Amino acid sequence: MLLSPRSFEPAAPVRPAAPHPAADLVPALPARLRYTWNNSRHPAWRTTRRLVDDAPTRVQAVVSRERRGLLDIAYVGLPAGRTNILQLLEHQRSRLGMDTGGREQALVAWRDLARGALPPADLVVIGAESGRLAQLPAGRGITAPFRIHLTVDVPADLDGLERQISKRERWQFRRDHARHDWAWTEDTTPDALEFFYLRMHLPTMATRHGDRSRTEAWQVARHAILPSGSLFFLTDAGHRVAGVLCHWSADGTTLTTRLLGVLDGDEQLYRDGTFKAVYHHLLRWAQAQGVPRVDFYGTEAFISKGIFQWKRRLGPRVELPPNHFSTKRIRLYARRDTPALRDFLVANPLLSHRPDGSLVPVYFTDDQRPPRLDLSARCPSLPVPHTVPVNSLFDGTVPTPVPVAP
Repeated sequence: MLLSPRSFEPAAPVRPAAPHPAADLVPALPARLRYTWNNSRHPAWRTTRRLVDDAPTRVQAVVSRERRGLLDIAYVGLPAGRTNILQLLEHQRSRLGMDTGGREQALVAWRDLARGALPPADLVVIGAESGRLAQLPAGRGITAPFRIHLTVDVPADLDGLERQISKRERWQFRRDHARHDWAWTEDTTPDALEFFYLRMHLPTMATRHGDRSRTEAWQVARHAILPSGSLFFLTDAGHRVAGVLCHWSADGTTLTTRLLGVLDGDEQLYRDGTFKAVYHHLLRWAQAQGVPRVDFYGTEAFISKGIFQWKRRLGPRVELPPNHFSTKRIRLYARRDTPALRDFLVANPLLSHRPDGSLVPVYFTDDQRPPRLDLSARCPSLPVPHTVPVNSLFDGTVPTPVPVAP
């Protein structure tokens, strides 16, 4: 039986509690286990996580209603998708002038999804392990990574590093650097972490993301990341104005950014280039220290996301995450052919999986809507952009993407 709108009940709003170092009540071992469960690269941990995540026979479906009913979006599957995939799609919908009116939720069985009983929405996104998605209908759907990582291979010389960065980004950094007295320092003491977490990271998350901010708990930052990581500060005239907490891989070859922030979440520090300068100085430090790789951590596989558009200017490769997210995927189903959904799809190109597992930038288009090639996906590891007709999503005949002519 197909799901009806009455199958869904209003979802209670989720407001994450604001952690505080003074409430450091969680012992080190649970914090480290939590971090390992979410981030370990070890095959045994990844396999265990995959089996646990794939075990439930029923999963929660959340329908995000557009206030005027123009474009309802549903997310079904892995819980992590409700706090990143769905939030991002709601944000991208709002950029087209369509506001979220509320959310509704219900439990659905994988066996019902496998026979095509999708939630009542214009766009349905299912997040699951790749094997689970393979059991679902392929028509009218397009598959993408659940998450991607942007990783810079750091050259041995500074000139090589500079050449990897886009010309415009290099020019902006040099201009901003001339206006400031910036310096790069490292301090891995617990007091430095407390200052960074309270005065930089939490305020920045609150300013940038409000009630929908998500981050690592203090105990995880203190007991799991810092002991095997590095904490850097960007100073201006001797005063700390921004910082980044990073984690080292077990072999010491990859430095991964984990938590970032500017002093008191001040928006001026975004406007004057301070926040971007953190990435430039981190890469320069890595080059000087002979660090082979800097991983800018995970993001969603939508080319339209602002953080992807900016970070790609630093010359990273796009790759699947090294943790349990490497085998997770999302599939987008276009359910109802409406102008609003067509606008949304064209405005949000994404990285899609080819049959061989490689990634390709996919841009949707139709006779009235040209592909949004102004949203560049140019990265060292990606092929040229490909296009897919929007019509093919609605008639269930999604073709092989066609390369865009140079």
